[in-house]
Amino acid sequence: MAWQRIFAIGDIHGCVHALDALLEAIVPRADDQVIVLGDFIDQGYETRMVIDCLIELGEICDLICLMGNHEEMLLAARRSEKARRYWEMCGGVQMLNSYRFGAGLDDIPDEHWQFVSNCRDYYETDDHIFVHANIDPDAPLAEQQTHTLRWELLDPETARRHISGKTVVAGHTEQKDGELLDLGFIQCIDTACWRHGWLTAIDVLNDRVWQASRFGQLRKSNEAPVGTIGQSS
Repeated sequence: MAWQRIFAIGDIHGCVHALDALLEAIVPRADDQVIVLGDFIDQGYETRMVIDCLIELGEICDLICLMGNHEEMLLAARRSEKARRYWEMCGGVQMLNSYRFGAGLDDIPDEHWQFVSNCRDYYETDDHIFVHANIDPDAPLAEQQTHTLRWELLDPETARRHISGKTVVAGHTEQKDGELLDLGFIQCIDTACWRHGWLTAIDVLNDRVWQASRFGQLRKSNEAPVGTIGQSS
């Protein structure tokens, strides 16, 4: 299917008000595709509502969710006490408290576990590759290491174009100044929403950008030099 718009959304990290503001601005339709780049859980305080929102979004448009390192940690926490303690120190406590204060893993509903478990390692279109963290530029997608895809930080000084020639869109490496990192062949759109930055969405077919704060305030076009920021027509 030829999608009318293809949106990538960066690391949400439990910031449902930012997500709501972006979705209200872009108004996804049935002929749109939305790719969430992973790390939609933890750190922020509304993970439960974020997952509910994404489940509902999947009934409106074609939704693709990628597995980030935080989703990987959550799944590991179910199998190991040591992994659970590590995840809790990395924002997992905030996620649990979004279900109820002092909640445990058993308070996470099966629907949410299934949603997280079904996340993909990467996604590819005719012109773009979407990953959570990074990509080995010399390896085909089927040969990428999960550590690279979910954990490896992006270094602008050493990054190179992928052998496919496609533009890579990633999150994970926080751009704490709130601006997208655009190297031409790779874009990083984790703009540190939960750290008082912005949640970023980009329509990769025309490079139009929307950003919202964790309090749900859209960023005005005169507040940022990157792309065209504002509401969709």
